[in-house]
Amino acid sequence: MSRLAEFRALERLLAVKKSELSFIKIDPRLKREFEFESKLYDLLAEYQFDLSTVLAICESENKGKNTQPSWSPLPTLPHFRSRQSKYYVNPYTGEKVEAKSTLHKTLQMWIQQYGRAEVERWATVWF
Repeated sequence: MSRLAEFRALERLLAVKKSELSFIKIDPRLKREFEFESKLYDLLAEYQFDLSTVLAICESENKGKNTQPSWSPLPTLPHFRSRQSKYYVNPYTGEKVEAKSTLHKTLQMWIQQYGRAEVERWATVWF
C-alpha cells in the first residue's frame, strides 16, 4: 500500500472515531461515571488513601468470602453405555450364543451356513 493510500485510510478511520467520540461524550452513563470517579478521588484525597491501598483492602476482604474457585471445572463427559449383548439361539441345534457383535466365531459360522438375515431373526436382547 502506498503511503498516500495509507494516509487516506487513516484519515477516514480518524473521522469515524471522532464521530463515535462525539456520541459517547453526550451519553448520560459516561457523565455518571465521570461524576463517580471525581467523587472517589475526592474521598481518597480526604482520607489520604491511594487507589492501590483501597484495592488491596477490597481484595483481602473478598478472599474470605469467595468460596468458589476462580477456575471453572471442566464439563463432565457423557457416559456411554457399553454395547448391549444379544443372545442367539440356533433353532436347528438348540445352541445358545451371547455376543455383542456378529464378529463372534460361532455367529460367523452360522452366518456363512444360514445367511445373515436368518441369524439376525434368532437374536433376542435380554436386559
